[in-house]
Parts: sequence; C-alpha cells; structure tokens
Amino acid sequence: MHEGGKRRGAVILLGGAMYALLASFGWQAEHLQTGKPAMALLVAAALLLPATAALRLLLRRSEQSARAPRIAGVFSAKRAFALILLCYVPMFAVTFPGSFAYDVPFQLEQVFTGRYSTHHPLLHTLLLGGCVALGRALGSINLGAALYTVLQMTALAACFAQTCASIARQSGARAARRSAVFFGLYPLHMMMAVNATKDVLFSGLFALTLALLREAMTGRRIDARLGAGIALSGAGMMLLRHNALYAVAVWLALLLAAYRRRALRLAGVTALAAALCVGANGAMRLATGAQQGDPSEMLSWPIQQLARARNLHGDRLTQAEKDAIDEIMPGESWRLYDPTISDPVKFEFDTQAFLDDAGRYVRVYLSVGRKCPQAYLDAVLKHTYAFWYPYGEYGVSGYYLQMGITDQYYEWCDFERIHSQSLLPRVLASLSWRFGAQGAMQIPVIGYLFNMGVIAWAMLYFALREAYLGRWMSFACALLAVLLWGTYLLGPVMAGRYIYPFVCCLPVLAAHPRAACGGQAQSMKEEKR
Repeated sequence: MHEGGKRRGAVILLGGAMYALLASFGWQAEHLQTGKPAMALLVAAALLLPATAALRLLLRRSEQSARAPRIAGVFSAKRAFALILLCYVPMFAVTFPGSFAYDVPFQLEQVFTGRYSTHHPLLHTLLLGGCVALGRALGSINLGAALYTVLQMTALAACFAQTCASIARQSGARAARRSAVFFGLYPLHMMMAVNATKDVLFSGLFALTLALLREAMTGRRIDARLGAGIALSGAGMMLLRHNALYAVAVWLALLLAAYRRRALRLAGVTALAAALCVGANGAMRLATGAQQGDPSEMLSWPIQQLARARNLHGDRLTQAEKDAIDEIMPGESWRLYDPTISDPVKFEFDTQAFLDDAGRYVRVYLSVGRKCPQAYLDAVLKHTYAFWYPYGEYGVSGYYLQMGITDQYYEWCDFERIHSQSLLPRVLASLSWRFGAQGAMQIPVIGYLFNMGVIAWAMLYFALREAYLGRWMSFACALLAVLLWGTYLLGPVMAGRYIYPFVCCLPVLAAHPRAACGGQAQSMKEEKR
C-alpha cells in the first residue's frame, strides 16, 4: 500500500474509533447516568465498522469536491458586511436593548464600584461598562446598553466579513459567499450578536484569526498586512478569553516541533499576538487596580469529582478525607453538587485554603480517586458529554442560551437597571422557551442544527479531512480549533454559548484551499528535509 493509502486508512480508522467510543460512553451518560467501560468497549467494537464505513464515504466525497475546479468570481467584503449586519437587526428589535444576562451584573458592578477583577476579561468589562456608564450619564441606561449591542453587532459583522474575504483569497468567491450567508442567516449568529457576553466578540475574532492563519499557512507570503491582521486579531481574541492563550501556547509548541523552518515566521507573528495580549492585559490591570481572579475555574473537574464522591460514597472515605473535603467545600457545599455544572459547588469552593496546602489536597484527591474511580469517571462523563456526544435531549442545567435581561445579582445597584423594551415581546418569550431553554431540541431535525455534540463533531470531521487529504498545514490550522475545544472540556459547564467559537470557525475549516490535495503534503516533506 502506498504512503497516501496508509495515511488515509489510518485517519479513517482513528476517526471511526473515536466516534464509536465516544458515542458509546455518551449514550451511557445520557441514558444510564453512569459509565460502564467494559460495555462501552464492546459497543464501540460493534460500532467501529459502520462508523469507519460512513467516514470513508464522507471523506471520499470530500476528496472529489477538493479536486473540482474553482469557479472564478468577485467577492465584496463590504457587501458581505452589510448583508450580515442587516440579518442581525431584527433580533436587535426583538431583544432591545439586547440580551444582558450571564456575567453582566458582575461586570457592571466592577465598573460602577471601581473594584475590578480579572475573573472576567478586563477588555470586555471596560467596553461593556463604559457603554452602559455613558448611557447613564446621558440620562438613559438603556441607551448605553443599546449602544453596546450595536457596537458588538457591528464588530461581529466586520469580523465575519473579513473572515469571508480571507476565505475568498484561499478558496474562491463562491466559498466566501456561502460563508457570508451562513454567518448572516444561521440563527445562532443572530441570537449571539445581541447577547452581551465575551463569547461573542471572542468567537468573531477567533474565526478571523483562524482564517488569516490558514491563509498564511497554505501559501500566501506573510507580508506586513497579513502579519498585522494575525497579530491584532489574535491578541484581541486572547484578551477576551484565556482559553485561547492556553490553546495558542500548546499549538505553537507543536507547530515548531513539526515544521521548524516553515513555521518560524508564522510562530513569530503568533507569539507577537500573545505578547500584545499579555502586555495590554497588564496595562489594564495596572490602570484599574484589578485583583487576580479566582483560579477555581480551572479546577472544575476535581471539584465535580470530589463532590460526587463525597455525596455518593462517603462511607468509603476516611474521616481525614472527609474533613479535607469539608475544608475546601465549607458548609457542606458538596451537597450542592450538580452533575452537569460545577458552579454551585465552585462558587463556595475555598480556593485560598486549597492553595495554602495544595500538596495535602492533591494527595486526598488521588486517595479518594483510588477508592471511588467510578464516581470520578461518571463526574467527567456527565459534566462533559454534551460537548462531544450528539445528544437526543439537552441535558445541561440552565439555559442553552440565556436571552433577555436578568434581574439577579444587582444588589450593589442603587440606580436604574437595564430593562427590556422589546418591540416584539411575544417573539422574545417564544424564542426564550423554544430555543433559549433547550436549544430547539423539541423540534425534530431542526434541533440538531444547534446540538453541541453535532457541531463539535463537524469541527473534528474537518480536521480529520485535512489529515486524510494530506494537507498538513491546513490540518495544523484545524488543530488550533481542536485544542481550544479541549480547554472548554475542562470548563465549568457545557453550555450553548461555549460552542459558539466552533460554529464560527466551521466555514473556515470547511473551505478547500486552492492548492491541490497532494501539494501541501509534498511541500511539507520538502520543508522537513
């Protein structure tokens, strides 16, 4: 078998095995509420043949599509921007002055009290709070809220238009026009565009950065304009989510290890983006006096595992182990354990106590894990399965996508709050119930357009496709999205807004670059020599 055939066979086997195993464990998490490894392996073995057969069919069709001639055409980024922005206006009317839920009260508290924290991205906190404060100064806090929503809609549409322009340079005008339609008409974009959460601007910048990186990696020389685009958009996305900074750090290490000479200039530009992020964040911390955020966000898995073991298997633990868990989960907060979200226990978690004697608590964590391995496995499965299994029912606590305006967490506020002035309140109520609560899962077929597991597997498929076709630089670009997804798996909850970056990057990953299928593989061999 020639080298290309071996590579294709290995990719198909790997992809089929991944899907079969995760599908088996995901079904158990959804229907049995527990993981049974032996049964999962047997079911995965049975699923392996149909999974690989389906993947082979999809990849072969994709290979034919990659070899189809590109149709010449002209793409206008300005028209794409206008189209995309226009698509978001109706949702702005429905939610006016926008959707201000999630972390908004906590971020506004920082701005209006002057007590800043890095728990939420300072860039987003200052932008959001600045707009709302301006509206209050002008006599209408809703005016400031609406100003923020308009700025966010405009910035998101601009990111998407420039992403499409990059796709046009790589894959032709038709692919770019299809991407523009997707960015404008896919309902999740409309709903997120008016949702005042850091995930929105982060996702737009992530898609743009990924497109520019792929453009640089698949043939275009990194000139000053492209380099500046990567550095600025990359710095912006990392400022808006620390996940991206962690993913980029790992990605750069892998890129340099695999493609040393070819990757030097690209690595330099990406490292510049990271440096700009760190520098800007440091400057904002200095200017605001922001306190360091609570690192318990990174402990979601251990928190869930210990809380589950303490709840279900307290009889197996020694008194010393129970006492240790009670110290870092004071007030028996482990009783608040929710399998799908770490927030109830995490909010009560005593991070300082943990940090003061981390070695002891790590030993307790390992000791409890040896006694309760099933509890640890189930805690991870129930916490994450929605992000890698195409579930039949949205099973995560809380809303798929919180819409409207929350009245909670405003105890600090002694003035007018943001309040809903929807022009179509019945439509807003219907969307909040039909889409926001359950991600449209009650609607047959349509619900799978918003299924987080389906979206994640679409991203993974495109990464597998690039490896199958031997387009290693494109695969390296897709790997950044996969690494980012990995950081989300460690997060506090698998919610609809967390899947948004991967929705945004799908058009970038889906478009075939102009280079022939084997061209990149050959060029990479030459570079590695």
